[in-house]
Amino acid sequence: MIKFFRRLRQQLLSESKFTKYLIYAIGEIVLVVIGILIALQINNWNEERVQEKELDGLKKSISSAIASDVKYLKLIRTARESFGDQSDSILKTYIINPKTVLVYDDFAFISEIFRELDKTIYYQPNLSAFEALKNSIYLSKLQNTDMELLLNSFYAAAERLQKQEENYNQSLKILYQAWLNKFRNKDADLIMSFWKYLTDDEIQERFLKVLNDELTKTLLTKCLEESAMIDVYDQQITLGEKYVEMVEKGELNFDAQTKIDFSGTFYSYAEIDVLNLLVNGKIPPDFGMIYAHSGKELYEGIVQEDEALMITYPEKMFEWGAPYFKINALKGRVKEMDFTRYKNLSLEMKGELGGEQFTLMMKDKYDPPDGSESRVDITLTNTWEKFEVPIDQFETADKKIIEIPMGFVFIGDEGKTIYIRSIQLN
Repeated sequence: MIKFFRRLRQQLLSESKFTKYLIYAIGEIVLVVIGILIALQINNWNEERVQEKELDGLKKSISSAIASDVKYLKLIRTARESFGDQSDSILKTYIINPKTVLVYDDFAFISEIFRELDKTIYYQPNLSAFEALKNSIYLSKLQNTDMELLLNSFYAAAERLQKQEENYNQSLKILYQAWLNKFRNKDADLIMSFWKYLTDDEIQERFLKVLNDELTKTLLTKCLEESAMIDVYDQQITLGEKYVEMVEKGELNFDAQTKIDFSGTFYSYAEIDVLNLLVNGKIPPDFGMIYAHSGKELYEGIVQEDEALMITYPEKMFEWGAPYFKINALKGRVKEMDFTRYKNLSLEMKGELGGEQFTLMMKDKYDPPDGSESRVDITLTNTWEKFEVPIDQFETADKKIIEIPMGFVFIGDEGKTIYIRSIQLN
């Protein structure tokens, strides 16, 4: 081929066909340039393929590390929830409403808690793969993607969680040491190794005296913070599981539903066209629920069950009851929201038997707690049904300063149970 072009060039020159030769020369130059460009493009494609392969390897390494973190986070979450519940049980059963006579099982239950107090637990995220990505040339390929946002959020939240754990563990350690110092003779050993003192006639009196000491109460109250940390672990687990899922599916950006589910985590609510108050019976992190009623005692009538929220209004116990959602964003600093962008309220609900009647309500931060707010009547069947309510029907609520985005009002003494699967504003 090269000989052919050389012979052609020589022939054109020998025949003094300069114009044709010039055209030929330009064409040859163009061909050379095209060849170079093709070679560069092929090289770029190869380089891109190599980089994509290496980036994919880094993403999978991070996914493996996060999957391991999630397993450990679930263990810590279970441990803290159990310890917090046990501490709460001791306070309620033996201190707030104290027993005067303890049996073997009582001693054993209380002793178990105090033997665990010096066993602090920590979350230590595996950062090696993430650091490798940050120090590589490939991080820019994730720029402006939801995966980048998710990764940064996961590890930033991990750092905050570590600090929260460190503060709690140190405070607990100081209190526990003070408790040991105060009861350093036989009393601390009595609490933690009660079986050695079962023949002591004064074991009941001594045991209860230590248990009802103010320092003991302070120590156990501190332990309740373990239950309060559960939401933080749940959020970290959710972030981690979402990243693993995106890597498995080869996704870089969230789908529409994920953007809704993470609306309070990644985005300003003012930017969200669809706001979820309830998703498959689960309340997003920036919201909570309270059960207000006409009685004087605490009533826990809200339970998450089978991907639905179950609300029970008890038979012949109250004159009225109103379980309602509250806004609790930015650790309680944000308690109100602007709902002017939303036009409709969508709820998926059913009754236990069918025929359950109640009303929906929405309040702004200045609405008085006297039942004067606008309400919308609802009657349920015993099958799942979707209800669409225009927000304008809640006339008394100023949509710019909503404090109670949704509440369920029961009147009278007739008991009823309702189920809510989803609540959405759009």
